[in-house]
Amino acid sequence: MESKAKRNQESMRPLSVDPIAEYREAVRKQLNNEVKKIIDLDMQQAVYELLEERKNAIRQVGEEYRTLIQQIVREEKEEIWKKAEMFQKSLVHVGL
Repeated sequence: MESKAKRNQESMRPLSVDPIAEYREAVRKQLNNEVKKIIDLDMQQAVYELLEERKNAIRQVGEEYRTLIQQIVREEKEEIWKKAEMFQKSLVHVGL
């Protein structure tokens, strides 16, 4: 909303400054600044929240991989010991 002051046709200068228009302009600017601050703060909070969520997701996936790797290692160890026992039994049956 722009203030419209009456202008002299020859010089294009304002004849008088409308105090109500000035007040409205000042209020409009102040409101715009406050809205901008609120939006900026909300955006900062949203970005922080998304970064935290991303960190948590990465941490969770890493923990799941760690657990999966530990499970695979446990299973492989069990297989190794089963094979070792089978080898020992086969040696006993052969008579060595």
